[in-house]
Amino acid sequence: MHPFYGPNSQILSAGSYWWIGLASMAMYLIFWAVVMVIALKVFRRYFLQADIFKNKRDDALSILRERYAKGEIDAEEYHNKKEDLEK
Repeated sequence: MHPFYGPNSQILSAGSYWWIGLASMAMYLIFWAVVMVIALKVFRRYFLQADIFKNKRDDALSILRERYAKGEIDAEEYHNKKEDLEK
């Protein structure tokens, strides 16, 4: 149980301790703000970076497809390079 809602609330209400409730609320808000910032940084680091590498790989495959379509490389070279890019 929260200390401000049990038997301790009578002790705290006896004097001018109203600021303790505000301080407690501020600490909760700061705690959850820090948790959200950390979660956002972790999300950006691990999930958005994966998309960047995926896009680069797709770009390389599209260039490879264009070169094959233009006739710059033959089918065997196309399949070998495609396997290397998909690893």
